[in-house]
Amino acid sequence: MSQVKESTAKLTGVAETLTITLYARSVETLRQDAILKDEKAVEIAEKLDYDFEKYSQGWASQLGCVIRARVYDRAVSNFLQTHPTAIVVNLGAGLCTRFFRIDNGEVQWYEVDFPEVIELKRKLVTPSDRYQLISSSLLDAAWISKINRAEDRPVLMIMEGVSMYLTASEVRTLFQQIHQQFSPVEMLFDVLSSKRAKNTQAHDTVSKTNAQFSWGIDNSQELETWNVGIRVKEEIYYLTEFAKYPHRLQPWWLKYLTPILVPLYKKSGRILRVEIA
Repeated sequence: MSQVKESTAKLTGVAETLTITLYARSVETLRQDAILKDEKAVEIAEKLDYDFEKYSQGWASQLGCVIRARVYDRAVSNFLQTHPTAIVVNLGAGLCTRFFRIDNGEVQWYEVDFPEVIELKRKLVTPSDRYQLISSSLLDAAWISKINRAEDRPVLMIMEGVSMYLTASEVRTLFQQIHQQFSPVEMLFDVLSSKRAKNTQAHDTVSKTNAQFSWGIDNSQELETWNVGIRVKEEIYYLTEFAKYPHRLQPWWLKYLTPILVPLYKKSGRILRVEIA
């Protein structure tokens, strides 16, 4: 008897984009030369009733997602090495499986996302005392009251693949709420350049959904002028790592252009590590 798969019919608009990153990690795991291994992603993808095939030609997005995920994994792991009992809040978590990849046995982990996303996720993973799922839009401050903040436990917030779907005003409001309720807090999130954010239809996988990019930023230091307590500590140009995998580039001759393309496109997507105090 074939397994009845979980419906993804409620995943529309921005919520549907979680399938892109899940697909990227699951197909990467099945490669012999995998950059990232995520057996949980494979397990979840197999349980979903979804047409992942529509992303099969999106090689650049697939490679970019796993490179980005690995950078996040390393950054969060580094934080936990220094603060093993920290609180990690994963905003717009989707079907992220990072907790299962890097859990140190002590971290308190929260994941926040739309009600329809959390409803689906509860069918696919098992929450626990240290791994909790919160059903809420990031723009509804109600999620904040559900975080059990302990003064002796540092907080790290991560927001992977989310900021570009918010407007500048929404991003600013979110940071203001975090500043008021959580500071001091460290945060990792990725951004697009303003040019990239204006061209959703050119994206090889997001263009296959109804989601649209809304916000991008070219000068990260601009965030420090928002009066929400932000200090930019690091910019990580993860797209430069494409040059490490010339055999993955398509068409094949693209590998010969990497010395030109990497500097040209490295700022189009980057991860920021900031302090909000």
